[in-house]
Parts: sequence; structure tokens; C-alpha cells
Amino acid sequence: MGSVLLPVTVFADEPTAWLDYLVRRTRHTVGARCAAADLVVVGRRAGDVLEVGTVLKGEPVGTVDLPPVPRDFDGSEAMSPSVHDGERALVFAVDRRDLLDRPGATVGELTTDDLDGQIEAATWFVGLPQDVETRVPALVDAAADDNPATASSALRALGDEGHTSATTDLMGVAIASDVAAVPATLAAVALWLLDEKARAAAALAGTVDRLGRDRFLDLWGVQESDDDPATLVAPDPDLRPYA
Repeated sequence: MGSVLLPVTVFADEPTAWLDYLVRRTRHTVGARCAAADLVVVGRRAGDVLEVGTVLKGEPVGTVDLPPVPRDFDGSEAMSPSVHDGERALVFAVDRRDLLDRPGATVGELTTDDLDGQIEAATWFVGLPQDVETRVPALVDAAADDNPATASSALRALGDEGHTSATTDLMGVAIASDVAAVPATLAAVALWLLDEKARAAAALAGTVDRLGRDRFLDLWGVQESDDDPATLVAPDPDLRPYA
């Protein structure tokens, strides 16, 4: 079997470049996809459509058009971030015809570790209050949720939505010794988005120190360049097939 080639990007091994990369790498959370979509549904693929069972966001619909399933060289269904026939799936669409033009627009069981967890996160996100006074505390509380899809959605939303009132809470998550590396990193990313540049860089450096540099590189699938150890090679979040 031949090697699978994935698009890559390069950046300098320093905090500013790391955070710029991680902003791009972590932006396709379930919550972000919900925010961008007009229609969020759960259903099962039947031929060229998703037969909708539950509408989480948008107007009720019976079916949603789906793109063809990619085929492998021998004509068989390729393992990819698509929805295969008969498969249950979570789908984000601009309307009932156009899927979101981003990784994760269709989330099927065969290519997702925890589809139910993503559905739970989507259900939670679309049910969030819209007024800032209650929305921010709800997002802060959810940052510690046991469901990774919910926690990541909450942390990115605090940054993406510009909730500067959550800066202290985010710093607490970013530097806590008992917080796992991914949510700690996402908290640093949110601080970066809130223009807390120095705090974000310091928090990320602390996470790298606690986890260990090699393990942190492995966590994000990043490698040193063969030509220059100060240059890093990483999966390109804009061009790779899925996030």
C-alpha cells in the first residue's frame, strides 16, 4: 500500500507562530460549525440524501442533499470524512442544499470517534442563551465539561465571540496544572484571540513545559523540519481533507 500524502504548512518554532497556527488548527469546533450553519441536523444516509431524524438548528426538513461518497482506486468506498450509505450522521449546512465549505461539515459514525459526543455538544451549543450576561458564565462552566467536543466549543467561543470578561477564567484554565494539554492549549488560543498576547504565549509555554516538547509536538502532529530544527512542519488546517 502506498503512502497517504496530506497537505502541510510550515512555521517557526516560537510562541507567536505556534499560536497563529493553533488558531487555524482549532477553529472547526462543533460550536463554531453550529454558529456558521443555518441548518444542523442528525439523520441517516439513504442514497444521495440524509434522511433527517432530528433538527437541532433551523427549519424542519425531511432530507438534506449529500455529496457523493469518495471512491478508492478500486471503486470501493474510501474511508474519509464523508457519510456512507446507511450511516448515522451529524450534518452542518448553510441551507438544505449547501453543506458548509469546511472540514467536518458531515460527521459520520465510521470516521468519528464519538458521534454521540458531537451531537451532544451541538445540542448544547444551539441551546445556549444569547444574552451575554448568561452566555459567558455558561461557556465558562462548559470549559470543564467531560465531553471534549463541548469543552473545546466553549473555549473557542469565548475567544471567537470576544468575551473579554472571561480573560481571568481562561488564564486559570490555561495555567492549571491539573488541566489536560488540549483544553489548556485552547484556553491559550482564546486568550490570543482576545488580544491577550503575552498571557497567551506564557500560558502556552507553560503547557509545553508540563507536557514535554516532544509530546506536545506529537499531540498536534507537528515535526521539526529536516533542513532546519527551528522550522516546524504541520498538517495544513486549510487544505487537509478534514480537521
